[in-house]
Amino acid sequence: MTTTTRMIEVTGFTRSIAAFASQAATLVKQVIVARRNRKTIMSLGEWNDEMLHDIGVTRADLHSAIGTSLLDDPSERLGALADVRSRVRAARSII
Repeated sequence: MTTTTRMIEVTGFTRSIAAFASQAATLVKQVIVARRNRKTIMSLGEWNDEMLHDIGVTRADLHSAIGTSLLDDPSERLGALADVRSRVRAARSII
């Protein structure tokens, strides 16, 4: 094995380590964001039903969003549920 070959192997290994570190950092960031959003959604549980209705969600939507995996961002689920409810209301108003 020559010195040049050895350097290529080390460089390839370094790239693998860098890629792994980047993916790990992304996962940690996603978990932190999901945890923060979960805490925010939990605080929405203190709102009354009229206030929740004003922002387009129900108490059941909150429970559904919180019921997602700890690695998933519950705000995405809550947003999707609110969007579906908004579209259904819009469709009903046309009929």
